[in-house]
Amino acid sequence: MKKVLKTLFLVALSVGTMSTAFAESAGQAGAYLKMGVGARALGMGSAFTALANDSTAAFWNPAGLARLEQSEASFMHADLTMDREYNFFNYAHVLKDKSGKKNGVAALSHVSFGVDGIPETRMATNDADKPATRPDGTYTAGENVYIFSYFKDAEKNTFGSYARKLSDKLYGGVNLKYLKHELFTNSASTWGLDFGLLYEACEKTTLGLSVRDIGETLDWNTASGHEDDVPLTTTFGVAYKARSNLTLAADINKVEDMDAKLFAGAEWWLQDYAALRLGSKDGDLTLGASFKLDTWQFDYSYADETLGDAHRVSASKKF
Repeated sequence: MKKVLKTLFLVALSVGTMSTAFAESAGQAGAYLKMGVGARALGMGSAFTALANDSTAAFWNPAGLARLEQSEASFMHADLTMDREYNFFNYAHVLKDKSGKKNGVAALSHVSFGVDGIPETRMATNDADKPATRPDGTYTAGENVYIFSYFKDAEKNTFGSYARKLSDKLYGGVNLKYLKHELFTNSASTWGLDFGLLYEACEKTTLGLSVRDIGETLDWNTASGHEDDVPLTTTFGVAYKARSNLTLAADINKVEDMDAKLFAGAEWWLQDYAALRLGSKDGDLTLGASFKLDTWQFDYSYADETLGDAHRVSASKKF
């Protein structure tokens, strides 16, 4: 069994590395929801569905929250191309009954993505037949151009989670989500659900399943009443503890109306306070590292993405 799992992981990693990388999800409603959170998971190629064992599990697989023994808070910030910002923060709290026995884990998380201060420019003109704006944003010599106002393109996802142990080896979790998209003077919102399962098949092998963005349709407050369906995402994962300090993981990620993608990664703890990571996210190389200091953990990840290098830094603290 040990040799089979190692072979499967190496095949998955090599196939993922050779595949062609491109941003398939661009243009879809809620595309930012596919970007992932936490530099630890991102450094492993986002292969975190079966490994999920920190507070970011609320995003990857809420069932993983049930394995937390201490309450934990996480934060991530990233400055992206085209002046976009991507932020995540959450807090997971271990619930206990009057006798002090663990009774599940609850979490509150928030993800934001977008850009503020986009100028709306207009040309100064008294000609009623001449448009006050140009869709391509270009102007000719001699035209007076003024910044009329500023607007933003902002997407937000706020969700509450609850997870608990269902049996000796099975964990379950669910998210209730509220999504909102603000663009210029219009906005759209929706409620949705995620759920996840995590099964400890044996001492070294864990299986995970997550289904995200269930029943989410963004309803715009426009005259046309336009609607954007957020595609369902289903992910199956396996994590294998090859050694006490080495974990291998692989995910099959399927977004509705798109081809399945392969994520694979490895996490190697050099000491109790330092770790290195390697992964492949649908062919894009990822790297990562961690450093622990008392109850704090600082994580870094790098990804060779289609639009350029992506660096992420996150921090977490146990309570």
